[in-house]
Amino acid sequence: MKIIAISIPFLVSIVSASLPVDSPPVKIGLALSGGAALGFAHIGVLKVLEREGIPISYISGNSMGSMVGGVYAAGYRATQIESIAVNADWSTLFSSNVPFGAQYLPERQQGERYIFQLRHRGFFPALPSGLVSLQNVEFLLMKLLSEIEYNTYYNFDNLPIPYRAVAVDLITGKKVILRKGRLGQAIRASIAIPGVFAPEKLAGQELVDGGVQQYLPVDPLLEFKPDFIIAVLTMKHNPETGVSLIDVISRTMDVVSIEDLNRQKKLANVLIEPNVDLFLHSDFARAKELIAAGEKAAAAALPEIRAKLAGRTLASQRKQIPKRPPVVVRSAHFEGLRVTKANFLRRELKTRPGNYLQFDQLISDLVRLFNTGLFTDVNYRLEEYPGDSVAVIFELEERAYGFYSLGIRYDNIDNIGLGLEVGQGNLLGSGASIRGVLHLGNPSEARLGITGTRIFWVPFGYRLDGFFNSRDHAYYENGKWQAGYNINTLGGIAEAGYILGQNSFFNVGIKARQITYRKPALPYLEPFPERERLIGPSGRWEFNNFNNLHLPTRGFTYRLTGFYASRKLKSTDNFLKGNFFSERIIPLTPSLLLHSGFEVGISWGKLSLAEYFRSGGLGFIGFAPDEFTTTQKAIVRLSMNFRLFQLFNRSDYPFYGQLFFNIATFEKLNKLIGKFDIYSLLNWGSGLGVRTNSPLGPCQFIFGVGDFAKPKTYPGIRFNSFLSIGRDFRYPD
Repeated sequence: MKIIAISIPFLVSIVSASLPVDSPPVKIGLALSGGAALGFAHIGVLKVLEREGIPISYISGNSMGSMVGGVYAAGYRATQIESIAVNADWSTLFSSNVPFGAQYLPERQQGERYIFQLRHRGFFPALPSGLVSLQNVEFLLMKLLSEIEYNTYYNFDNLPIPYRAVAVDLITGKKVILRKGRLGQAIRASIAIPGVFAPEKLAGQELVDGGVQQYLPVDPLLEFKPDFIIAVLTMKHNPETGVSLIDVISRTMDVVSIEDLNRQKKLANVLIEPNVDLFLHSDFARAKELIAAGEKAAAAALPEIRAKLAGRTLASQRKQIPKRPPVVVRSAHFEGLRVTKANFLRRELKTRPGNYLQFDQLISDLVRLFNTGLFTDVNYRLEEYPGDSVAVIFELEERAYGFYSLGIRYDNIDNIGLGLEVGQGNLLGSGASIRGVLHLGNPSEARLGITGTRIFWVPFGYRLDGFFNSRDHAYYENGKWQAGYNINTLGGIAEAGYILGQNSFFNVGIKARQITYRKPALPYLEPFPERERLIGPSGRWEFNNFNNLHLPTRGFTYRLTGFYASRKLKSTDNFLKGNFFSERIIPLTPSLLLHSGFEVGISWGKLSLAEYFRSGGLGFIGFAPDEFTTTQKAIVRLSMNFRLFQLFNRSDYPFYGQLFFNIATFEKLNKLIGKFDIYSLLNWGSGLGVRTNSPLGPCQFIFGVGDFAKPKTYPGIRFNSFLSIGRDFRYPD
């Protein structure tokens, strides 16, 4: 018995020694490189790792790797991130402008007049820290992450997957590893390519893309002490570089950080390198192809990963996020206001003291603040108080309200036109603008005025303008050019009205003009005096929900204008003039657009020559501008636009082929009633054209054919061509 008693513990020890000791589960760290659009390949890698059951315990990211990795660390799955990347409108996200349609219609029209604008403070140029503010990207990140950030107490270690983002502080020049705070702000800092995107100002630092110093961020993972590291490198290995600023600067950053890159590669157990040589850093529109490249590279790396992890248990580190209890808004106030009145902004807020904090509502408040056009950056932070209450601080960066705007336009009728506008916006914090305008070309114009679309918080539009312009016109007789004449106008306009939602407004006011004519001795023009005075009430109503003012693909517009000149108000003659214009764009297919429209102009009384309806050119295809100078008009238009391709593979540069048909009469409407030979009163025109976009604005060429209503008077068919490029910055007065 004694021998047995001694032998059992000995045998147990022998057996125990012969059994394998359980090793702790392997924790895998994932490092995702930069690369701008090339970083979409990271999504493909994540899809494969998920599908193969290879869990990630820690993530670090830089630039686009920071965005993909940060959103993944927050709990989103790879397929969800893929959907965001493929369906997002990246040209809008990377735009520093207020999204089209967010502002009132008059603000949209004013903002689209010129091609270039430089801001100034006290007439000294205020140069931006980046060409793009990334505000729209921030809004996207807020929608995805704000509630998750709050529930994880603004600590990246509390995320479902602990996370680190890499950035560089422009002030100190040092690399910054972001571990706490708002995750969206950390990502925003890490993707800020210097010179392209504005830095993220955070805790006294100005943070930009970490790729300036570390393209592949393996180092930041080491503080987690992972057992295994997978690094994903999305870098081009060929010298081909695009012409965009993103391509040039991103490629420069690749070269600058090459020494550190080689060191980071050695720290990884497995390196995955998707083949992105066929892509550019700016190829955001090719997200689906880049994701596929990532999937292919990850699938090729799977044998190596399996071999190195063979026989080892993998840790499943993804944590659940407990939801924090509702919190009450203790206060809501603004930081950063210098000119704008706080009371003017408070009406934009739905997040108010005494209400529960709702992040979707808070983000909507920020979007509305940005859409006022008064700020270059809007953000928020929360200050927590005992008793489940928070103070909401809206962090606002006011734009430089002074502006210089420049426009250039060419057409083969009026040749080159140049436009310059200098002004000061947000007067007294009210949103109003005062501006001086100088236009050279046809017409030439000088203008000084004040405009606004709000009186404090009321959407009440107004305009007070004084102007002088000079315009050359052509005089035709039976379709033949006879001579040119000139109209000089000195005048002013005062009008006010109401903004009817985002897409409509009406104005009523009074116009006063002194007209001077310089004209040849022609019978048609002889009845008109050398000078005329026009004074009277005017009105304008407009509705426009086009998705783009210059190259719309859907929507419709209506415009009704009227003017009454009265001798009682010292006008030369009495007359009443009205005009109604309508256009509709229907997308029959994604590449085929139907345009239809009509226009009617009517007058009563002795109409001033300056107020005659002038038709032709783009207004009536097949005829030259001013070819029909009449007191009445009715035009019906129809055209088809075929999108043939996209220039530079960009959705905002579509190239269209066009077919036009229009028909018109310039007789008084009572002549058409009961008329059996109505064909003798109708003019028709048709044409072929091409239309696209350019850095200067829309570009269009049209070749038209027209026929007159009375072939016996002027037999034969007319041919006409029209070429234009640039935005039309001319005022419609």
